[in-house]
Order: sequence, then structure tokens, then C-alpha cells
Amino acid sequence: MKEVRDKLKQLPNLLRSGSENYQATQIETALAGTEDGLKSYITSNELWGGAGSIADQALIETRESRRRVEALLADLGEIQMKAGVVNVRTEMWATTFRQWQRQGI
Repeated sequence: MKEVRDKLKQLPNLLRSGSENYQATQIETALAGTEDGLKSYITSNELWGGAGSIADQALIETRESRRRVEALLADLGEIQMKAGVVNVRTEMWATTFRQWQRQGI
């Protein structure tokens, strides 16, 4: 879980830079909690779900910041997949974000 923590720690400041304070606080709370709480958060719909999730909408208004979120989430998703600690959407999002990176989208 150290890799997960290291990657996840990079998101709050990025989210706060775009006034995504609620999501940043969620992550900080998960990082400050127990391992079970962290696992619960990184497999949550708040992170990996559809409409309203960080994967779907965080920093969507600012292209450069959004691309940084997507890159971090792709890394995080790949780490989670290797560890077998995933949401049903983790693989779909991580794969999509990597494809967009390769295609320059």
C-alpha cells in the first residue's frame, strides 16, 4: 500500500489548485486513516465511479490540470490492479487515461 499512498498523496494539492476542496479532503482523510479505510476509499465510486467521481470530473475545466489528474490516476490504477485492490471501473479508467496519453488527447 506504500505505492498507493505515495501516488494518492500527490492528488490533494492538485485538486485544491482547482478549488476541488471536497475531493482533496476526502483523499486526505483516507490517507490519515486506517489501511482498511484507505482500501475502502481507493475502491470507492467517489474516486473511480461515474458522474461526479474524481476520475470522471476532477479539474475538467482546465486541460493541463486535468491531464495531470488523469496521469496520476492511470498510475494509481495500475498499482491497484497489480495489488488486486480495485473498483469495477478502475481498469477501464486507467486504460482509457493511458490511451489518451499515447494519443495526445
